[in-house]
Amino acid sequence: MRPIRIAAVGGSPRPASVSAAALRACCRRARDAGAEVTLLCGPDLDLPLYDPGAVWPPPRVRRLLDVLRTADGVLLASPTYHGGMSGLLKNALDHTEALARETPCYLDGRAAGCLTVAWNETAGAGALASLRASAHSLRAWTTPMSVVVPAGTVFTPEDTCPDPRTARRLDILTDQVLDFARMRAAARETTAALAGV
Repeated sequence: MRPIRIAAVGGSPRPASVSAAALRACCRRARDAGAEVTLLCGPDLDLPLYDPGAVWPPPRVRRLLDVLRTADGVLLASPTYHGGMSGLLKNALDHTEALARETPCYLDGRAAGCLTVAWNETAGAGALASLRASAHSLRAWTTPMSVVVPAGTVFTPEDTCPDPRTARRLDILTDQVLDFARMRAAARETTAALAGV
């Protein structure tokens, strides 16, 4: 079986973003487990506003769509802005409308792990709820574990989190995405083998 492919999409433009650091920590965990990970963060998501009438998407949009199209699982991370996800990430998810008529469409059948960063738990929970709702609307299967990372959390240059509670929750989130993705991949292979393909 080929390695599991994970698309990690982060919605902050800031280089020192805590949400980007948390997402990189998840990426490191996934890579250590043997997954192929593509990280799209910051400038990668500097996309034009979604236009339903656009005929051909620009290169960065095409790259986002290609990465999501081939992913077995997705990690979504966002800072909390006024109780919701960032406009940067929301716009990126809006562009997935281009996957609506494909098979599978949108993020159908993929595990999606969601995390937000917030100064207070109420705002973070609101942003997390909106992120999970968007993932559900795109037909992804959100993991039971979702994480609100405290905004003051400091990550090491190696993308590890010294806070054991936050680190453990990010590990569980990543492991759930990987486990579900592996189960789906195994089921597809079994179905193909039974069909004689």
